[in-house]
Amino acid sequence: MGRISEFDRREVVDAALHQFWAHGFNATSTETLCRVTGLGRSSLYHAFGNKVGLYEECMSTYLADADESVDAVLTHERVTVLERIAILFDDLIDSEMTRRTSGGPSGCFSVNTALEAADDPQLAVPHRQVTDNLHKRLEILADHLRAGQAGGDISVSLTPSAQAEVVNGAVVGIRVASRVGSQREALRAIADGAMMVLTP
Repeated sequence: MGRISEFDRREVVDAALHQFWAHGFNATSTETLCRVTGLGRSSLYHAFGNKVGLYEECMSTYLADADESVDAVLTHERVTVLERIAILFDDLIDSEMTRRTSGGPSGCFSVNTALEAADDPQLAVPHRQVTDNLHKRLEILADHLRAGQAGGDISVSLTPSAQAEVVNGAVVGIRVASRVGSQREALRAIADGAMMVLTP
């Protein structure tokens, strides 16, 4: 394959993302990436620099898509902040079950990366992408929870920042539980526990 268009680039990134998500960075060979993307080794390196460069673009794409999906729910004006958080959990659980049924990768690509990259210097940039995004998402979530507290539909038993950590912890817990094969009821229990902290 020669030079690739922007449309083809997204297809290549999606194919590589699926592979990295399912198997991790170190367990995915360049040969496997060539096979799943349809790119030759030289084309892969020309487009992304190297395997790490492709991984970094996969992470950027994954985080941007996740941010867009979450923001669409958090900015919904016709429901309360508490209801928005409930929708986030519903959507998360549904997506995990759907991917499992379809044979797609379970769990969270960013969580997987945070664990794999923690002690791997070559993954320093992806690790920073994950941590920077996490800090940004926690701040945004805390702002919404603060507005919910002011409006009376979110409990004031904890600070908004602490509540944001609880929600994020539940999200991570659901992702990890899904990855090890937990059923919907178990994922629902994790979400319900977090909602109890938020409910006035």
